[in-house]
Amino acid sequence: MKHLAIILAALAACVSLEAEVRLSPLFTDNMVFQQRVKAPVWGKASPGATVTVTPSWNGKTYSCVAGADGKWSVKIDTPKGSYKRYSVTISDGEPLTLHNVVVGEVWICSGQSNMEMPVESWRAVRINKNDIDRASEYPFLRLLYVTKTTGMSPRDRFDAENDGWTESAPKTARAFSAVAFYFGRALQKELKVPVGVIETCWGGTVIEAWMSEEALKGYPEMAPGLERVRTLAPAETDRELTFKKEMARFVEQARKDDKGLSGDNPLWADPAFDDSSWKTMILPEKVQKLWPGINGVYWFRKEVEIPTGWAGKDLTLSLGPVDDYDDTYLDGVYVGGDSQWNKAREYKVPGKYVKGGRSVLCVRVTDDHGDGGLYGAADQMFLEAPDGQRVPLDGEWKVELSLSFETRPVSPSREPNLTTVLYNAMINPLVPFAMKGAIWYQGESNAGKAYRYRDLMRDMILDWRRAWGMEFPFYITQIANYHPVSPVPGEFSWAELREAQDHASRTLEKTGIACTIDLGEAEDVHPVRKREVGDRLALLALARDYGRKVVEAGPEYESYSIGQGYIRIKFSSVGSGLKVIPSGSFAEARYGSDAMDSELVRKAESGELAGFQIAGADKVWHWADARIEGDEVFVSSPEVPHPLAVRYGWADNPVCNLFNSEGLPAYPFRTDDWPGVTQGVL
Repeated sequence: MKHLAIILAALAACVSLEAEVRLSPLFTDNMVFQQRVKAPVWGKASPGATVTVTPSWNGKTYSCVAGADGKWSVKIDTPKGSYKRYSVTISDGEPLTLHNVVVGEVWICSGQSNMEMPVESWRAVRINKNDIDRASEYPFLRLLYVTKTTGMSPRDRFDAENDGWTESAPKTARAFSAVAFYFGRALQKELKVPVGVIETCWGGTVIEAWMSEEALKGYPEMAPGLERVRTLAPAETDRELTFKKEMARFVEQARKDDKGLSGDNPLWADPAFDDSSWKTMILPEKVQKLWPGINGVYWFRKEVEIPTGWAGKDLTLSLGPVDDYDDTYLDGVYVGGDSQWNKAREYKVPGKYVKGGRSVLCVRVTDDHGDGGLYGAADQMFLEAPDGQRVPLDGEWKVELSLSFETRPVSPSREPNLTTVLYNAMINPLVPFAMKGAIWYQGESNAGKAYRYRDLMRDMILDWRRAWGMEFPFYITQIANYHPVSPVPGEFSWAELREAQDHASRTLEKTGIACTIDLGEAEDVHPVRKREVGDRLALLALARDYGRKVVEAGPEYESYSIGQGYIRIKFSSVGSGLKVIPSGSFAEARYGSDAMDSELVRKAESGELAGFQIAGADKVWHWADARIEGDEVFVSSPEVPHPLAVRYGWADNPVCNLFNSEGLPAYPFRTDDWPGVTQGVL
């Protein structure tokens, strides 16, 4: 009888475990419900089970019956947003309670690496440190970080970092999207209600990866990609197994070919190794500064003088982010490694490996795509004793390329630049979660096909709205300035991509563009000033969706008229007036050190209105003289006596300085519609 009781108890426990409702990571402790809506709540349970959802704000119970596949869904009424903390209980007989639930505003934040770029990452840590330290001051800013993954067909579930929603805090904010964090913080401070931001993004991705198959069917050039994804879909497990085998062979061969290794012995990490023939770099810096365009295995070495009093003590080694993977050694002893390219490295060095005096720090970096190396912030690089004393590690290092990569295996299960795969895995599982709107920062990866992007951007917005069944607000970050400054006017793909973003926005209701033409950097596609990006996106939402009386954007081209030898440009959104604002301390980063002595930059930084071009019937562009009169700018050039068209900010990295008095930059524009470099490119 005793044995029977044990068996029955075990069976009951199994039934209970099986019966417990299973929820998406959208529904966890700390979550944010969109205010004043009928918010869907869904999950899985045993087929035929009755599921109830009871929020504490009204005590009302909502119920439904799980279908044959176990799926269930109800809609619950949400109250006005406030700083009240609630609970929500979901039960199919076994209750599950979500705690610290709040009600306010929810926004989805998506795109590629400039949306993904964390608050604490690369060089940004030096300007964001105070915001990271104070992140706990905003407990009603809630963060949800969707784990990067791909799907060959639409999925109904995703994984989340930290297992779901978290309150804003230094630990959770530092790895979160900087744009999303600052956007949400700006809204929360102004609206005085909780704000939830959902980060779902992936660096280096094209827009078609974020669109559904239905949305892409009308694009003939997408047909091969769609067919490939369909072909791959049935065998995902087998594909991943094949990829792992290919990758294992690649890594094994790379280790064999790496001159710095002999088996598992890191020859080049030996403190006695002679690195006198190696090149010298001042870190932090991208290794491609010495080896342009080359991916591979790089070794970095630095002699460090460790205070004698530190001998035998546990130390903290901080390197900042390492792009892409690292194996780090102190005096030939392995102390740590990681494979997340944008994660700041921090390793504990056991005291038994620490001796006073000369030591050698060595970092083996595997850079498998894009730029790589140790190029975070100088103040992220240090050795630290338990009492907080530090030895800085920025400055001069020795570096050598051990192995260059021609190609590397790419997982068809994880490759993010296949059509539909990010929509399937990182957007579809969010549908139909109740939210207010979306912000978007992507386009750099589509610049070569900028004209086609006009249609893709429009159709992606329509695609997402169709999925949610609502015309929600959608705000686009216009890609920032990047690349060397061109001394002459011309045709530029990044200028055309910005125009494509603007064109898509103008064709749809409830959309807008945040201009960042002054925030980019000539030598880094990942500019650090993300707070301004988030704040500018928030201005659009505050003005258009929340009724705040704010100047939402910078001067925007409205119309033009041709006079005798000049063209007059009229602007809207001039705020308190048009104004020239030089870049000042940001000028060198914005334009690049090589351009600082150019006439274009010198004039712009001296306070002369810059960035305008003018052309006549010959369609030859010339730099123009420009002057502000009220809310208009008069543009002319002695080289163009009979002008027909004007452009402003028309370059990959334009030298331009027109703002409104509120400090928001004028949008790049052109009055012509002459064919550019990407028209017809599919």
